[in-house]
Amino acid sequence: MRRLGGAVNIVTANCEGVWAGLTATAVTSLSAEPARLLACVNRQGATYDIISRGRRISVNVLGTQHQDLAMRFAGMTNEPETERFVGTSWSAQDGRAPILDDALVGFDCDVESILDVGSHGIVIGVIRSVSISKNSKFSPLFYVDGSWASIK
Repeated sequence: MRRLGGAVNIVTANCEGVWAGLTATAVTSLSAEPARLLACVNRQGATYDIISRGRRISVNVLGTQHQDLAMRFAGMTNEPETERFVGTSWSAQDGRAPILDDALVGFDCDVESILDVGSHGIVIGVIRSVSISKNSKFSPLFYVDGSWASIK
């Protein structure tokens, strides 16, 4: 699976004011009508638990400037999933899942369903709103075979 590269995202969740998040490359669009996406989330972590209970997620598409943040949310710096938000600017209105203020794109979603498959849950989110960064000078961040990459 290391050779199956992908765009780097941070999937966040909120349940009763507790935020959690993780880095994910297994994220993709699912349908246009209604607008849906899916994210594969490990069922062992706190983020999965918060998603299951809170039924809200955000998918934050990262740029090359977010590599350190991607590492933090991937657990490479040892902060728990519920404590990775410090030092960056996030927005979450009305109990929604946090959206990274300078994400290339942020998708705010309600969880429609979760399909448990092996070690992961396939989380299907109905997109409620989209936030697009005004700063387009950064390239999207990719991860493949243990290395960070960009397409620009």
